Amino acid sequence: MKLWQKIFLCTLILVILAVDMTAVLLLRNTHELMVEREQSRALSEHEYLVATLKNTVTYERLRQGKVVLEDEDIRGYARDVMNAQQGSGSTGATLFLEGRSVLSTSKCSSELELALVKAGEGTGKHLVEIVDGAGGTYMLAFSQFELSDTTYDLVTSTDVSAIYALRAEQLKYTQIISIVCALAAAGILLALVLILLRPLQRINESTRQIAQGNYGVRVTVKGRSELSELSENMNAMADAVEQNVDALEQVAEDRRIFIANLAHEMKTPLTSILGFADLLRVKRVVSDRERQEYAGIIVEETKRLRALSGKLMELITLGQTKMDFKDVPLKEAMDEMAVVLTPIMEKNELTLVHESPEVTIRADMELFKSMLYNLVDNAVKASKPGQTIEMMAGFHRERLVIAIRDYGHGIPKKEISQIVKPFYMLDKARSRKAGGAGLGLALCVEIARLHGAELKIQSAVGKGTMVQIVFRKGAAS
Repeated sequence: MKLWQKIFLCTLILVILAVDMTAVLLLRNTHELMVEREQSRALSEHEYLVATLKNTVTYERLRQGKVVLEDEDIRGYARDVMNAQQGSGSTGATLFLEGRSVLSTSKCSSELELALVKAGEGTGKHLVEIVDGAGGTYMLAFSQFELSDTTYDLVTSTDVSAIYALRAEQLKYTQIISIVCALAAAGILLALVLILLRPLQRINESTRQIAQGNYGVRVTVKGRSELSELSENMNAMADAVEQNVDALEQVAEDRRIFIANLAHEMKTPLTSILGFADLLRVKRVVSDRERQEYAGIIVEETKRLRALSGKLMELITLGQTKMDFKDVPLKEAMDEMAVVLTPIMEKNELTLVHESPEVTIRADMELFKSMLYNLVDNAVKASKPGQTIEMMAGFHRERLVIAIRDYGHGIPKKEISQIVKPFYMLDKARSRKAGGAGLGLALCVEIARLHGAELKIQSAVGKGTMVQIVFRKGAAS
């Protein structure tokens, strides 16, 4: 059963129960008030009849000057009074003497009246009881009194069938009204439930579409109700899911490209090694010049594979091994790097200029040197003989900045965001000739991140490139 059906049925049942219980309680209260009023009236008429009987007998006794009237005379006077009472209203009466009826103007069953007499004899109390007789429902009132030294029992009966018939009619009418109200309430509740739960249906539909892979679907938010908050949370969840899916797809795409590039980069040197090694194996006569040429190519391609595997391993394991952070004097580290880079500079007829303030940074010495070496090595590959490469450090807006600048080929603006990706090379032929694999900058980005810094690249074609390592505030002391 759906939620709207549960809400509709539960609410409808509660409404019907509330209406019916209210109606029944009101009818019951009204009926009880009517019965109490009729009981008071019946008792009043009963007492009035008793008083009239006593007064009449007393009056006749005094008028006739007798001490005691005969029983037959008393019953005659009583018959006159009871007939007059019967004629003036709906109350009937029965006079009992020693457990037997001597006079009766009542329509009620004498057996029911006699049962009330036996229940009240000797109690000295007035009794009132409602009984069902053959002709309807009656209210019986009982009392004992004396007339001329004789004890009589009087039972008056009042027909209250109309009260109970009215109650039955009202109950029937209430049932009809209840059914009509239930149908009207059902229609109104159904409309209200469907209207109020419409946002939930939209959320459900949007969730179904998101589950099917349509991550761009969003729920329309209206008002400030709980369902509106749920819609906002659903949209936030959809945003997070979409971002995570996009990120996963990007990671998967990057891995695919990474593997494809790795296979391509390894294929070229392996093809060369296999080809020239096969020539040495198959060719029967190999001159010294050819052997040296083939062996030289095999050695160079092997070096390329070793460099590629080393850089790849370093990139993969970076961040997985424990970092050895120490306080490193920046000037001392840059002086050491200048000495290490001297052979490369001389070989390529380049000049390295370096300068650093006397500051200390928290760094892993080996990784930090590897980052500087890769950045300067990239600058060497982009420069022409006779040019200068600068490795400078200083502060900008309270942040330590290390900049490596060359005045070589430069990078097109649209390529700057791509060159930090593994295996990406602007000029593949020149990069391979220089021994590059396109992993240096990707490695530098990761090392900078582990040191709480970021890599910024500024370049212009024909004017050179500047790579900045920007540390966070307080990284140098």
